[in-house]
Amino acid sequence: MGLSLTLSVFALESDRQQKITLSGDGCISKLNLGQTECPKGMLIRQGSLKIESDYGLITHEGKLIATVKMTGSPVTMEQQMDDGSRMVIRANQIDFDYQSEIAFLKGDVRIENNIGVSTGEAMEFNLKTQEVKAVGENNQQFRLEIDPNND
Repeated sequence: MGLSLTLSVFALESDRQQKITLSGDGCISKLNLGQTECPKGMLIRQGSLKIESDYGLITHEGKLIATVKMTGSPVTMEQQMDDGSRMVIRANQIDFDYQSEIAFLKGDVRIENNIGVSTGEAMEFNLKTQEVKAVGENNQQFRLEIDPNND
């Protein structure tokens, strides 16, 4: 049984309307396969969203990104929230489905936001609803620390 937590804040709606930029050393686009691979690291930006990884593989269909798979030590994702606070996610692996806006986080997962810090080994994060839940077999552990003195 996984624990689910719905946060009361949302990422900036204006970010979703921004252009997505991808940069990295040694990236290779295989247009016939609909893939871009960045074996030496990747940086993705979209408005206030910033994701950095040691390795990245993007699948795309035409001008649309379908999925992004990233690994790192750790992969770091940061985004501005509507209330002005910052959300920071760190994990050894982040697999992101752009169409459903769901990120699958694995390995030393840590999510910091305005209400506290969530940690676990495997989590699913819905960027639209801001729902975070532990996933996987054997009752994955989920921990949330709330600091009432944190502004």
